[in-house]
Amino acid sequence: MLSITDPSNHTNSGALTAGKLRLFSLHLDFAAGIRARWATSLILKLAGKPWVCSSEMWRLDSLLTARAIRKMITAEASQADVLLVAASSLNHRQTELIQWLETLTPCPAGTTAPGLLIGLFGDETNQAAELDWTVKSCMTCAQQANRDFIWHWMEEPPTGEPEWLTSHGASFLARKLAALDRIRVANPV
Repeated sequence: MLSITDPSNHTNSGALTAGKLRLFSLHLDFAAGIRARWATSLILKLAGKPWVCSSEMWRLDSLLTARAIRKMITAEASQADVLLVAASSLNHRQTELIQWLETLTPCPAGTTAPGLLIGLFGDETNQAAELDWTVKSCMTCAQQANRDFIWHWMEEPPTGEPEWLTSHGASFLARKLAALDRIRVANPV
């Protein structure tokens, strides 16, 4: 597990932060873990200093170790604003991943903006025999958990700031900020 809280996002001067942003990623293999870390870093960069960010990263096989660990990981993922799943090979159905996604509760109560589920699938050497099934299953899970869903085929090693991720990430952050502003106006301190 990797857990990061960005201390540069905490304001000591009492200045208002945009809010809290929780990211959670689950990957199936080493190459997918690299892609998940890259995407998480890009989203954290997009969020910038106004957000108090935290990030957790787990491998799917961590869910299989003990019931208590699975329960803890699932609870953390359910509370995340952005949930990222990454799998290099889709040569067979990733039923464990989909079954786990189905157990997630909807985004935290009190949030008026839906969460975001990002899928990073495939690589340059693995065929995508089960891409359609995986994407459709993820879309269903996202809808049930009050999350928007985006996915991308990851043929190339991740580099730069691709438009598909920056545009969706920026749009998500804007919706979340607008929702938080509505809550602040309705409930002034």
